[in-house]
Amino acid sequence: MNAQVKLAAGLVAVMPLIVFADDQPKLSCTKDIVYSQEFLAHYPKAGAACREVVMKNGEKWARFDADVVAVKGSSITANFLNDMKQTVGTLTITASPDTKISVDGQDAKYSSLKPGDKVSVWMPESRLGFYAAPGASESTKFAISHAPTQR
Repeated sequence: MNAQVKLAAGLVAVMPLIVFADDQPKLSCTKDIVYSQEFLAHYPKAGAACREVVMKNGEKWARFDADVVAVKGSSITANFLNDMKQTVGTLTITASPDTKISVDGQDAKYSSLKPGDKVSVWMPESRLGFYAAPGASESTKFAISHAPTQR
């Protein structure tokens, strides 16, 4: 068997795996994640603010987007947004200056945040808290330094 035939046979063999990997169902904020009662007690409008759900290391993570409205030392205050870019809650969080966070879709240092930045934070389905990325460890959890306000 020549090399071209072997290559073609190999591609045919792995093609179903490639198609399967691209054909994973997209998870929904409204159907595929369950918020704990504790989470909903703190953030009753979480469903409206959820932008996306992904599976990471066998766990569902919900993404929330927010506009940074104030920066004071290691604390930021951000307005969490629904899909129509309306504020559904405001929260003040803190993190170490070197923590990476998604700003306008790009990784940036927490210490570089300024009012007007659009940040994304993630919450795992299984526990209460916000993180910089899905699958993040407990050590990278953002500290909540101000009680949430709802609108």
